[in-house]
Amino acid sequence: MKVVLIEDDAVLNRTLKRVIEKSYTVMSFVSPSMAVEYIAQSGADVVVSDIRMPEMTGFDVLEKLKSVSPETILILMTGQSSIDESVKAIKSGAFDYIPKPVDTELLIYKLDLVNEKLALKALADTAVRKSGMVGVSAKMEAVLNTAARVAKTDTNVLITGETGTGKEVLARFIHENSERSRRPFAAINCCNLQHHLFESELFGHKKGAFTGADSDRKGIIQSAYGGSLFLDEIGEMPLDLQPKFLRFLETKSFYPVGCPVQEQADVRIIAATNRDLALLSERGGFRQDLFYRLNVINIELPPLRERREDIMPLAHHFMEKYKHINTHIKAIDESAVQCLQSYDYPGNIRELSNIIERAMILEQGELLGCESLNLGCPIEADTLSLDAVMKRHILKVLDIAGGNRQKAAEILGVDTSTVYRKLKDYGIG
Repeated sequence: MKVVLIEDDAVLNRTLKRVIEKSYTVMSFVSPSMAVEYIAQSGADVVVSDIRMPEMTGFDVLEKLKSVSPETILILMTGQSSIDESVKAIKSGAFDYIPKPVDTELLIYKLDLVNEKLALKALADTAVRKSGMVGVSAKMEAVLNTAARVAKTDTNVLITGETGTGKEVLARFIHENSERSRRPFAAINCCNLQHHLFESELFGHKKGAFTGADSDRKGIIQSAYGGSLFLDEIGEMPLDLQPKFLRFLETKSFYPVGCPVQEQADVRIIAATNRDLALLSERGGFRQDLFYRLNVINIELPPLRERREDIMPLAHHFMEKYKHINTHIKAIDESAVQCLQSYDYPGNIRELSNIIERAMILEQGELLGCESLNLGCPIEADTLSLDAVMKRHILKVLDIAGGNRQKAAEILGVDTSTVYRKLKDYGIG
């Protein structure tokens, strides 16, 4: 990430530059006009600028950036750390602000957040350009067209589809193409939260609210303030929490656990599920009114087997992603292409990613072949040994389980230790 530092105090400029260059590439300027001229010619990912400078203010720098380098992110430093000035900075389009005297750890933390944001944007851009989500198949072109239109609104979105179809990637795409793109994208998987901690994780808590609450803590809703909150596997949200979450959706307000004071939130909700929420709500497993509130716009992601035109673009994308694993591999063998195109991918894109990653580890030649893909070509299907069939099945289930060995063991009906032992036998740590 390329950083430009603008600080008219030469001593502070040198100090901050030394701190930043330990983590990022940085060019520093005491003159804001020279900095803007440099950015216009050479670009920058992020600018860290003082607000109060004699030549031009940080807000003037922001206005200049909008014309010469609109993609550049701005963090402002101010000695007048008033609420009014910080609010003005954010409303004017700055990513964030830092009060003076500058806490260098806070500065690096803010830059790390920008770096993460840029990485997420690159992920979304890669999904659009390389992964086959746009234009390669008619179904995905329709999905992305809908997502692009929805992104311009602030409406709740429900993304549905089988496990591994790319629901979070699509949610990030919506966020990055929305007016909230400069603010955080926060994601939470409802499956991974313990029931008794769910409300605290979502809404936050006050010190002493329950055993172990040793300090005040913000929930993920406040962490995503001004941005988007992605709730994956929303169908797993506990029933007793759903009325509170519904009230939050309707009022944009909530009570942290153990706090009598209501707080306001500004966040766009994008939810996802691989379950049939309509059927689940009819059977009493999910509140019907919450389902209707979430399901304002429904985008269904088709499984990979229904858009086979996307398989090879995705396969090549993942080869590029994992090329650092094995730099000798140049292409995919023709027979392996047939294997990839004929396989049904019960784990969808996530499974394809795992297949290519594993193949990059196991392949010893310059071409990825059927053997390293471990999908089994039709020609050899009837001649496999029992051990080979067992190996293929275990690895396939592991793919479906997203690499989770405990979950794979549950599907296979064996002890987790058995899965670990078999993988060790196959040379997979």
